[in-house]
Amino acid sequence: MTNGERADRLVREARQIAGEMNRALDDEAWNLATRRAQEVLELAIKALLNEMSVDYPKTHDPAPVFAEAVRRRGIGVDVGVLSSLTMLSQELAKVRSPAFYQETVVSEAQARNWVQRVERALQFGEDLLRRLRKAL
Repeated sequence: MTNGERADRLVREARQIAGEMNRALDDEAWNLATRRAQEVLELAIKALLNEMSVDYPKTHDPAPVFAEAVRRRGIGVDVGVLSSLTMLSQELAKVRSPAFYQETVVSEAQARNWVQRVERALQFGEDLLRRLRKAL
């Protein structure tokens, strides 16, 4: 499997999990929506790293590696977007397990905020993936 094929599979899976994330939100399962949001974001970032042929850590917060790869390669990504993506990934990586195991209570507002931000991040990832492929 090529890096591009793996990236496509990861994005496709991120989209599928995004559906689960939105169903959890509709079902008022705030903790589960949060967990799914983290999974979507992680897969989207790892898809981009695959496309860029960058080895990514087997951790739940790959955003710092992505940000560094973007900077080193001179890929045109707004600094604010990159910072926002990095902060979101860090937030969700930290809360993913406690939320999933009901060790913390995620409010509706928190869940909706994270889901909205992840949806924007997934769209950003899909757009950047297309841009990277056009550059080749």
